[in-house]
Amino acid sequence: MIVVNNDVDVEEWVELILEDYCFDSSDKNKLIPVLSALFDFAKDKINADNFTFSVLLPSDDNDLSYRLEALSTWCGSFLTGMAFAGLKSDKNMHDDVHEFIVDLEKISKVDYDTEGSQGEEADFVELIEYVKAGTILLFEEFKVDLEPSELSH
Repeated sequence: MIVVNNDVDVEEWVELILEDYCFDSSDKNKLIPVLSALFDFAKDKINADNFTFSVLLPSDDNDLSYRLEALSTWCGSFLTGMAFAGLKSDKNMHDDVHEFIVDLEKISKVDYDTEGSQGEEADFVELIEYVKAGTILLFEEFKVDLEPSELSH
């Protein structure tokens, strides 16, 4: 949501998260400060000029299949967040941006069954870097080229 709309409100974002995961009211009060801090952290990282943004994934100590599943879920959730922020179409975007969005959809549907070979591990690291770079590309695209009125087209 932050990538598509850098002015998104933290309260709106937190409410969407809490609604989506159906937390009860006692859990909500405990989660609001944590989610608000996560939102602020993500917004700071994506806005930083030093490319400190990274994809939040399980550590390398976990099986590759588990990390690949997490990346797949991250990509699907990222696409959902873009839709929640108001993105209806990517037709007016540069070709490389459109291609990245298509790739995110493919990654969100990837098969998690891997052997964990060194080649697969290297491919996974490369895939994470691609997702990271593409996310920054999207942020720059929306920050520079799109006016708020174009989000609903």
